[in-house]
Amino acid sequence: MEAIARRAGVSKETLYRWWPSKIEVILAAMVEHGQVSIPLPDSGDLPGDLRAFLRSTIDALDGTTALLLRAVAAAAATDQAVADGVRDRFLHTRRAALGTLLDRAVARGEIPDEHTTSLVDFVYGSLWYRLIFGIGRLDHRWADETATAITAITAISRQPAPLPPLPPG
Repeated sequence: MEAIARRAGVSKETLYRWWPSKIEVILAAMVEHGQVSIPLPDSGDLPGDLRAFLRSTIDALDGTTALLLRAVAAAAATDQAVADGVRDRFLHTRRAALGTLLDRAVARGEIPDEHTTSLVDFVYGSLWYRLIFGIGRLDHRWADETATAITAITAISRQPAPLPPLPPG
């Protein structure tokens, strides 16, 4: 907190009036960084919007941001108050942004409404899994493959179910 106060040109006491802990400062910075660095595209189709959104998300995960996200996730794993803050102040805003993008696709008839929550889970589950555990790369290729996978999943879910077999006779 001392380094942050020094860089901001304020006292530590001033910082603690606004944010009671380092984690709170980091959360506030993460929310702001996400809102500023990850625009919500509206290209008119789901694949284009997803690709642009996910590429922007990856671009926002520079070295420092990725390290901070890992640190916050580690703190959230052992401190319920931190977990609540991460969920309520950061994850909800990121999920809502992707949800808005998916809601537009629902309005255009590209995806059924009942799948949007699962699709958000699919995207962010994959992202956090890779970010926290370092399994697989988080790059534009991941963004493109994830956008393609979601598009394929939604295309399958739009197909009508096969008709049941006719009764004998």
